[in-house]
Amino acid sequence: MVDTDVWLGKASSVVQDTLTMEARRRHLQHQPPLTLEAWQEQRSRLLENIRTAAGTFSEPCPLDVQEHGSIRLEGYTLKKITYQSRPGMRVTANLYLPDGPGPFPGVLNAHGHWSQGKIAVRVQARGHVLARDGFVVLAVDAFGAGERGTQPGCFEYHGVGLGASLLNIGETLLGMQVYDNIRGIDLLQSLDCVDPDKIGVTGASGGGNQTMWVSALDDRVKASVPVVSVGSFESYVTRANCICELLPGGLTFVEEWAVLGLIAPRPLLILNALQDSNPTFYVTEMIRSFNAAREIYRHYGAVDNISYQAIDLPHGYWPEMRRQMLGWFRLWLKGEGQGRPCDEPDFKDLTEDECRCFLGEERPSSVISIAEYVSPIAHRLAQGHLEGDTLPDPEDKRNELEELLQLPILYDVGFDSEARVTIENGLQIDKLHLESEPGIPLPLTIISRPRTNPREAVLVIHPEGKQTALDRLSLSEMVSGDRAVVLADLRGTGETCWDSEPVYGCAFHSEARAALWLGRTMIGDWVRDIEAIAGYLKYQCEIKELNLLAFGETGLAALAAAALEDEYASVEVRDMLGSYLREGEDITQSMAVHIPGILKWGDISMLAALSLAPVCITCPVDWAGQPYDAARSSVLQADTERLSTLMGVPAQVSVTGGSNGCYDSLPKAR
Repeated sequence: MVDTDVWLGKASSVVQDTLTMEARRRHLQHQPPLTLEAWQEQRSRLLENIRTAAGTFSEPCPLDVQEHGSIRLEGYTLKKITYQSRPGMRVTANLYLPDGPGPFPGVLNAHGHWSQGKIAVRVQARGHVLARDGFVVLAVDAFGAGERGTQPGCFEYHGVGLGASLLNIGETLLGMQVYDNIRGIDLLQSLDCVDPDKIGVTGASGGGNQTMWVSALDDRVKASVPVVSVGSFESYVTRANCICELLPGGLTFVEEWAVLGLIAPRPLLILNALQDSNPTFYVTEMIRSFNAAREIYRHYGAVDNISYQAIDLPHGYWPEMRRQMLGWFRLWLKGEGQGRPCDEPDFKDLTEDECRCFLGEERPSSVISIAEYVSPIAHRLAQGHLEGDTLPDPEDKRNELEELLQLPILYDVGFDSEARVTIENGLQIDKLHLESEPGIPLPLTIISRPRTNPREAVLVIHPEGKQTALDRLSLSEMVSGDRAVVLADLRGTGETCWDSEPVYGCAFHSEARAALWLGRTMIGDWVRDIEAIAGYLKYQCEIKELNLLAFGETGLAALAAAALEDEYASVEVRDMLGSYLREGEDITQSMAVHIPGILKWGDISMLAALSLAPVCITCPVDWAGQPYDAARSSVLQADTERLSTLMGVPAQVSVTGGSNGCYDSLPKAR
């Protein structure tokens, strides 16, 4: 067995460190303006950019509030309701109504990463406390959580591949949740018992994140208390935060202090935990953003309207934090007290089942899950490309693809001046590394026959790195006097893998989020890596015929590279996702595959049809990683041929279903 390691020591942190430094440079680009006039000009630009990056905020439809039961409690009533946030899409919620006619201040209560959503005891507690103190409270289930999960009656985590699937249709989980919460404010203001000019928002963790975004985007919010959620966007990069806290490209145009600044001069109390285990929410990170946001409040002459407390507790919304929140809302929404912590009234916890709108598996079809929302939109978009009346121009599609992939700047490739060379088992092994970007090393192992000068090469890439790729190959069949095998680690794989612990079973979670925050995509980064390696092989090693063999999600990068550059004799992809359309399967695909807005551009069939080289798609798989059967393979084949005809490009794609564990042969070169 050939040892493919290029380096003697571990170098996995190199790529991570480069991403961290890029985030640091981005952070330094975003500094508070020196005057109120400069901020007001920047403010309108920021709001527009945030809304664009967050997804679609549709025109408001009727709320159509429906009640599904109520519970009479001491001094208030809990009503179990749903309301319509988008046409045909209902939000499950609990409404806490104090006794009496009001008008009372209203508070939107956003839960965090509790899969039970609004009915979790710690989330309920805020509703009970505030209602007993004379606030109307609306606690909503975040999209994908609580009673809005995939299976009625079952609770699930709304993040990883589930929440990320929204990206492929041009939406974000962050934006979907923000819009639901904005409609929740519409609901509060529609109630006769609520003072529409006295609206507050609070929440912890992901709910605190929503508190910040909703308060920044909706001026109707008059007081805010985000809890264990404020840090810096720089600190998000390379960390395992939830997809609901991701704004694609966010760090290219904004830092967290500026989002907090959008709330100014309205009152803002930030609560963080000294014992928080997530470095993103460390008090030191929060203070960095607080200090910068305070400069915006200073421009408004409202520096007393922003405050923070660091509380010696772990991550969570604890009673001490509720006391802080209650004092803040009493001051700014009732005009009572001085904003200091105050004792909370007694209350009784309810069981989770008591607070549910629907028991068992009963749930209206309009209470849809993330998958049920994404699926029809994805199918409509994909079908539209196949049935379009106008013929798409292939060069226009390639230009659009470059923009979607957010390709990094193409640098002159740096490489080792002398490769390390050895002879093992009758094979020559050359080991070296390139740099596709400054700070992004790509280890290569080149295998050839000794004392030959190969003019053909097969570049092999695998998401688990070149050693895993080697296990899938038959070197005796691949290496000849005329052909070498090049095993490469793309960034973040193999020897440069730093994101080695899957989040909820999802690989490349932190790396993909880091790329998206920085205005990149993992597939786009890998395309640049492939181009750099191809350039080195063709122009330094004088390879005349370069073939690509890629496995899994790196196959998407190989197809994209072949669509954008006429550098390859052939492309074979194995075990690669066959379509961005889901048919209700579980999700085992890694986070690397998600490309914001890809289905508005086309599906994987479009990617294959645009290839400038012959393509063989072997054993395509679905989102659950299951191989396509003959029927699904035939559909993929037909779709690529249909698109080739529409675009007037050669039909040179073959699709073969089923499993094949090793490399046999490449498609015939042109």
